[in-house]
Amino acid sequence: MEEKLQTGHIILPDHELYEEKRKVWNGLINRYPAAIFECKSEEDVVSAVIYAQKKNLEISVRGGGHHLAGTAVCDDGVMIDLSSMNAVAVDAKRGFVEVEGGATLADVDAETQHYGLATPTGTVSKTGIAGLALGGGFGYLRGKYGLTSDNIISVRMVTAAGDVIYADKDEHPELFWAVRGGGGNFGVVTSFIFQLHAVGPEVLAIDVMYDYKDTKQIIRNLEEYMEDAPDEVSVNLAIIQLPPAPILPEHLHNKRVVTISGMYSGNPEKGEEVVKPLRNLAEPLIDSTGVMPYTALQKKLDPMVPTGLPVDGTSLFFKELDDQVLNILIKGIDDSKLPMVMVQLWALHGEANRVSSHHTAFAVRDARFLLIIDGEVPKDGSSEDLGWIDAMYEKLLPYSYVKSSYLNGVKPEEQITKNTYAENYKKLSEIKERYDPDNLFCHNHNIEPSNFKKANN
Repeated sequence: MEEKLQTGHIILPDHELYEEKRKVWNGLINRYPAAIFECKSEEDVVSAVIYAQKKNLEISVRGGGHHLAGTAVCDDGVMIDLSSMNAVAVDAKRGFVEVEGGATLADVDAETQHYGLATPTGTVSKTGIAGLALGGGFGYLRGKYGLTSDNIISVRMVTAAGDVIYADKDEHPELFWAVRGGGGNFGVVTSFIFQLHAVGPEVLAIDVMYDYKDTKQIIRNLEEYMEDAPDEVSVNLAIIQLPPAPILPEHLHNKRVVTISGMYSGNPEKGEEVVKPLRNLAEPLIDSTGVMPYTALQKKLDPMVPTGLPVDGTSLFFKELDDQVLNILIKGIDDSKLPMVMVQLWALHGEANRVSSHHTAFAVRDARFLLIIDGEVPKDGSSEDLGWIDAMYEKLLPYSYVKSSYLNGVKPEEQITKNTYAENYKKLSEIKERYDPDNLFCHNHNIEPSNFKKANN
């Protein structure tokens, strides 16, 4: 290959590191890029994009490589790996943090917490900040400070033309609107600047385990609690089957349970009284609610998503959780033959829901719950096993909020993408036409350029 990078490396299929570098978190993903550009600088990213242009190759971009669908890696295209570009620089005086596109949530939290500051991120610390932020970003600060994408102040990015541009509310404002929820459709974001907020260093972490038999009661009580819950509270409900782990009492081994996890982002002493109803949604099996470092809370769920596990999943937003929805969920869980199933319901309220659906590309602002379903998929499983996730999606779709999904937690599919962006899709397509008319950046929840189909018919 005649192409060279200033500081990074180009890894071809015959390279000794190729097999390792093409792998992502989800063990179900098995793709073979034509070339992997391991970038260490913005100049390297420019070189990679120009190479893809010259060779007429599609591009995938790896930040953390944590998307369920493995969008970081493509077959027969150019994989741009940003994982070595993970610098984080805090400007505590102005309340900003500059983050390179390959940084993980753990990288960001480690630096910002030195100053008792944080930006809203997700709930698994190994996740890449870039993919999370570009697709929305729900975490324990969503009620108080909104989505990760709502806290983007500016981005630097390399476009499909190989140009390096800066976008904020004043420069390239239409692109700035698009990247806040529009995914990686418009170029490679090499760095972000995020707004910071006073959080930590210790917070009140909500952690209660209930019996699965009480699921409906727990959800109904949670719905009632969230009707007037303060912004400082963010709550996730999960239905899981416990492993036979030594740290658990023997009577809980292999038992299906409901967990309530979350955070009170204000004064922990005040929070104790505020979150008390969440600790009594039914009779608790275990209550581990207590004060802990914010960085520890952000890593608490990491063991639930081990690298290499073959996983499939889906997501939908809901305005209401009526009995039909809960019956479908519970029956589906009971009937599943998958080795592991995790069903999550994230309560949505506060700042994340106050932003207009047209203020940024992220359009789903009126839902009250986000449903995320993940399952371990045996590679030698039956077709019935392998289709369980899709069947659950189809059964629940008619009851969902405008048939919309959280794109960071669902496989790419054209109708899902259009349903989710709703009225914003047309504007996004026009912006895509301006910045990526040939759809080089298509390994994502793809927004086709407005003239793309016409040009290719």
